[in-house]
Amino acid sequence: MIKNSLKIAIRILWKNKLFSLVNILSLSLSMAVGVILFTGLKATFDTDHFHPEFNRLVRILTQETKEGEQTKWATAPLPLATQMESFSFVEETVKVRLAGKHNLQTDKGDVPIDIKFSEPSFFNVFGFKLLSGNAKSLTNNSTTLFLTEKTAEKIFGSTNVLGHTVQFENLGSYTVGGIIQDPPLETHLPIEAMLSMSSAEMLEKKGAISSLSQDWGDFKGSAIYARLKSEDNIKQLNTTLQNYNRKLDKSHLQFLAQPIEDITPGKFHIKNNPNAGASWGDVKMQLFIVLALTLLSAFNYISLALARAFSRAKEVGVRKTIGARRGEIIGQFLMESTLVALFALLFTVPCVTILSHYIPDMDDVTFSWDIALVVGLITYAVITGLVAGAFPSWLLSAFQPIQVLHKMKNIKLFRGVAVYKALIVVQFSVTIMFMILVVIVADYDRKNNAIISLTVPSNVLTLDLKGEKYQNLQNEISQLSQVETTLATNWYYEPIKMGKDSVTLNDKTLEINYVSIDPRTIETEGISLLAGQNFPSTMPQSTEQYVLVNEAAAKLLESKSETLVGQNLLLDSASVQVIGIMPNEVIGQQIPLIYRYLPKEITTLTIKIKPNTEMEATKAIQSVWKDHFSEKTANLYNLKEYRYSGEISGKISGEMEIFGGSALIVMIIAALGILGIASYAVETRTKELGIRKILGANNIKLVWIVTKNFGILILIAGLIGVPAGLFGGDLLRKEMGSQLDLGLINISIGVGLVAIVGLLVVLSQTIRAGRIEPVNVLKAE
Repeated sequence: MIKNSLKIAIRILWKNKLFSLVNILSLSLSMAVGVILFTGLKATFDTDHFHPEFNRLVRILTQETKEGEQTKWATAPLPLATQMESFSFVEETVKVRLAGKHNLQTDKGDVPIDIKFSEPSFFNVFGFKLLSGNAKSLTNNSTTLFLTEKTAEKIFGSTNVLGHTVQFENLGSYTVGGIIQDPPLETHLPIEAMLSMSSAEMLEKKGAISSLSQDWGDFKGSAIYARLKSEDNIKQLNTTLQNYNRKLDKSHLQFLAQPIEDITPGKFHIKNNPNAGASWGDVKMQLFIVLALTLLSAFNYISLALARAFSRAKEVGVRKTIGARRGEIIGQFLMESTLVALFALLFTVPCVTILSHYIPDMDDVTFSWDIALVVGLITYAVITGLVAGAFPSWLLSAFQPIQVLHKMKNIKLFRGVAVYKALIVVQFSVTIMFMILVVIVADYDRKNNAIISLTVPSNVLTLDLKGEKYQNLQNEISQLSQVETTLATNWYYEPIKMGKDSVTLNDKTLEINYVSIDPRTIETEGISLLAGQNFPSTMPQSTEQYVLVNEAAAKLLESKSETLVGQNLLLDSASVQVIGIMPNEVIGQQIPLIYRYLPKEITTLTIKIKPNTEMEATKAIQSVWKDHFSEKTANLYNLKEYRYSGEISGKISGEMEIFGGSALIVMIIAALGILGIASYAVETRTKELGIRKILGANNIKLVWIVTKNFGILILIAGLIGVPAGLFGGDLLRKEMGSQLDLGLINISIGVGLVAIVGLLVVLSQTIRAGRIEPVNVLKAE
C-alpha cells in the first residue's frame, strides 16, 4: 500500500510541476533557516564531545562569597591543582592559565592571538591532538610555542612552520615547536596558541604578567581540569574539595566540580565562562523559531494545496466511489506533502550555503554529516511535511462523491478565511518592517559615504599608540618634513573609542558617551563652536576642569543649549565646567557626546601629511616609532582607506546584508502565501464572476472585484508594519546616530516596494477573473 501511495504521489507531483516546484522552493527556504538553527543547536549539544572518556572529565569552579553575595567562577586558583594530585580517585589533572590576546608581530602588522599556558597532561586529559611536535616540550621549555592549524595558516599561510620564530609584544620571542590539530567539534576551551607553564613563571619574574602560580586569591585567570577514575567519583570529589575552602581578607572561597558535559549550554550565573555556548534561554528561543518557520512553511503549502482543491476533489470522489476509505485518502495526501518536504530538503543545503553569508559568524558553516544530523534533518523534513499536509488531507478527504461529482463549484472548502487573512497580514507586516529598515539603512549608507568622501581627507594617517606615552613621539613626528599637524586623540570624525559616564545637572542624571579629544583639534580642524569657547591652552593634564558637549547632549541636559555653557556638571563624582557646544555634524552622527581631555585615555595619533607624500611619511613615522618602541610594531594606516572604507563601511554592509537577506526571505514566503489564497479566491468566485460578466461587467472591473480585498489586507499590514519599522528604526538610530532618516520618503519607499510585489503576485492570479467565459462556468446550472 505504501509503495502504491508513493508511486501515485510521484506521478501527481510530476504532473503538477509548477505547483510542486513552488511548494518545494517555499519549504526549502523556510527549512534552510530552520536547518541553520538546528545545526547550531546540534553543535551546542555536541560541544566538547570529542574528548575521550568525556563523562569522567570535570572542571573546578570557584564559589566566592563576598559581602554576603555568592558568585560562581569558571576559574580556580592554580595551587589547588597540586593538592588534587594527591586525591586517590583523581586520575590526572591539568592546569590552564588564561593569558588573553597578545599581539604577534608580523611584516603586515600585528595579529592578536589568544594565548594559553598549560602542561603536557593537557593532551592526555583532553582530546586535542598534536599533528607535529612533542607534548613534553611543555614540561620545562620556556621558549616553545604550540599553534593550532588555523592559527598557523593565518600567520604563515601553512602548517609546515616548525622551527619558525615569532615575536609577541611584551612577551618576547618563541619558537614554533608543535601544531595542534583543529578540534572536530566546538569546544568551551578554544586554543590559538599555547606556551608552557614554565614560560608563565618566567614572565611573572619579568613582570610581564601577573603572579598566579602560588596565589590562592588570584583565581580569575586560571582554570583546573581533572579526569576521574570513574564518573561516580564526582560526588566524592565535591565532598573532598570542601576541606580546601579558603578564607581571604574580604571573601571566602569554596570549590566544586562541574562535569564537562554540563558546561554547554552555558549558564549566565557562572562568570569567566565566555565560550560556553548558547544558554538554555537561547536554545528555547531557537526551538521556537524553528517551530514558527515550520508553521509558516506549512501555511504556504496549505494555501497552495487548497487552491488546487477543486482539481483534486473529483479524484477524491472517484476513489471513494470505488471503495477507498477516508484514512487511505488522508495517507495519500500526507505522502505527497511529506515527499515535497523531503525534496525540499535537497534544496535546503544550497540555501543554507547562501544564507550563511548573510548571518554573522556563519561564514564558515559546515555540515558534519554524521548519522545524528542526517536522521535529525530527515525527521525535521518529515514533521514539516506532515504538519503541512494535515489540514488539506483532512479537509479534502471529507468530500462526498455525490457532492464533488455533481456540482463542485457550489462547495465551499471552509466557511471563512479569517485565519489565513490574519497570517497574510502578519507576513506582510513583518516584510514591511524589514523593508523599511533596509531602505533607511541603505539611505544612511549612501549619505554616510557621501559625507566621508567630502569631509575625510585622503592625506591623514592614524597611528595606534598601544598604551604608550605619546608626548615625545608626537613631538618628533610633528617635526618630520612630510607632516603638517598631529593630534593625540581617540576620536577623529568618528568615535574610535567611546566611554560612558554618569552625568548630573540640576538633579537630572543621565548616562552619556564621551571621547577624549586633543585640545588643539578644534583649532586645527577649523571647527566652529555653536556656543562658548575651546579648551584653554593652559589646561592641566592631571585634573579635569572643562568639557565640551555636542548639541545632542546639550538638548538632553538643557532645553536651550546656550544656557548650558558655564554651568558645572557632575561627571561621575568630579565637578567640571561646560565651556562650549560642538555641532553634531562634526562626527557624522548625532548621538549625545561629551568631549573630554583625558591624556591617559589617548589611544591614537592622527597625523595630517602633505599631499602625495604618504610613502615617504609612512617610512619616516615607522622609523621614529622604532626608535621609541623597538619591541612593538607600528600600526600605521591611512585613515580614509582603513577606518572608513574598511571597518565602518563593512559594518554598514553587514547590516545591509542581514536586513536585506531577512527581508527577501520574508517577502518570498509572504508572496507564496498570498499566491495560494489569491488562486483559491478566483476559483471559488468563478460562478459569481461569470454572472457579473453576463450582466455587463468588463474585464478590468472583474479583476478589481477580486483584487481589492487583497489590497485592503496589504493596507492593514502597512498600518501594522509602519509603526513596527519606525520602532526598529528608532532602535537603530540609537546605535548609528540620528542621521538615520525615518522620514516620509524612506517609509513610503519601503511600504511601496512591498505593496507592489504583493499586488503583482495577486494580479498574477486575479487577471484570470477577466478571462472567465460565462458559458464554461455556468453551463452546469
